[in-house]
Amino acid sequence: MNPSDRNSPSAARPVAIVTGGSAGLGFFIAAAFAKAGYRIALLARNEQRLQDTKTSLQRTCGLDDASIITIAAQLELQDEVQGAMEQIAQRFGRIDVLVNNVGASDRGTIQQLSAAHLTEVISANVIPTLYCSQAAFPWLQETQGVIVNIGSLAAKVGARYLGAYPAAKHALAGMTQQMRLEWKPHGIHVALLNPGPIKRQDAGARYAESVVRDPNLPAQAAQPGGGTTVKGLSADRVAQRVVRMVQKRQTDVLLPGYLRPLVAIGHFWPTLGDWLLLRFTRSK
Repeated sequence: MNPSDRNSPSAARPVAIVTGGSAGLGFFIAAAFAKAGYRIALLARNEQRLQDTKTSLQRTCGLDDASIITIAAQLELQDEVQGAMEQIAQRFGRIDVLVNNVGASDRGTIQQLSAAHLTEVISANVIPTLYCSQAAFPWLQETQGVIVNIGSLAAKVGARYLGAYPAAKHALAGMTQQMRLEWKPHGIHVALLNPGPIKRQDAGARYAESVVRDPNLPAQAAQPGGGTTVKGLSADRVAQRVVRMVQKRQTDVLLPGYLRPLVAIGHFWPTLGDWLLLRFTRSK
């Protein structure tokens, strides 16, 4: 961006970065911010999917070419992340919001969980968030911006049959709180959104291979949340909540909201918490 462009009306519009923005929840989050008046930067691995998403967002949200940028990058590589953030800042002149949506879910039992797989899943859920947040820090400090990390109900409880996923999301939750406390003096607000299962077209099918691979894994494990009876959330509802968290600078949100007191009770009284978790998941 040329210095003279910083005074243009478009330069005053805030900028939201969404990682993992080429599909799924990331698409809905990007659309929600676009409808709220933000310029959008999408980061993901696949260039073609990013371009397809860009076209869809332009069609559904009325974005012009000056209001959206897509960058294909491997977010577990620090150099690529740094380059992407610099490119976004050069293009838009500012960064106001970073939504760390990249991650990987899992299915499996502790009996079959290897150290290598545990490390892989934790890395997939934590390292991109670390690198993207560090790289965006200078621009977020300048705008007194907001980071929203997408956690999970599994960041609050260790439900059955989710393999390395609860460990990974608990790690993300811990890093988020540390980041929030350390970066608050710099004017950056850091939040964690913990949604329960999100409705997907491939629900029940995407983990079929895991169920076959692990002999200790019951068929219910392939279902959303490992077989939880918690009703699936719409991706649009989750995305709208992300925007609200930014607008209100909320700290730690659990969806659906009625689960928060149950999780709190479980932390205060672990035996009851285990009973509640078993009740909310179907038996073998």
